[in-house]
Amino acid sequence: MNIALTIRSYREALGLTQEDAARLMDVRQPTWSRWEQGVREPRDPLSVIMVLQGLVDFRDEIFDAMCDLVEAQSSKRVQLGTYMTDAAFWRNNARARAEELPASLHRSAAALCTFMMMEDAGIIVEIVDAEGE
Repeated sequence: MNIALTIRSYREALGLTQEDAARLMDVRQPTWSRWEQGVREPRDPLSVIMVLQGLVDFRDEIFDAMCDLVEAQSSKRVQLGTYMTDAAFWRNNARARAEELPASLHRSAAALCTFMMMEDAGIIVEIVDAEGE
């Protein structure tokens, strides 16, 4: 397994910056960067991948809930809220607040749901600020 490519792929798929990923793994950004470049590997690569997979699972839960919400509406054009800031996400999601997860996870789920609803159901989804700010 190419650890560098694997963790970079996960990070990018989740919409995380290197800074976000490093903070979530409790390392500095330069350390994360060296991991992605293949200069060094994490001490326990499997644990890093497991944390990233947990974030994918969380993002997928958000995605599923969003798509269920969109499908439950009887319109072919709907609005879907997401969060502009981490603080807004934390105010509205206990897990995100407890783990200080970035709002980019929620925005990533919103973008995926928007694409899938158009592709699969022909529903036009407009992404809006969930807090209306």
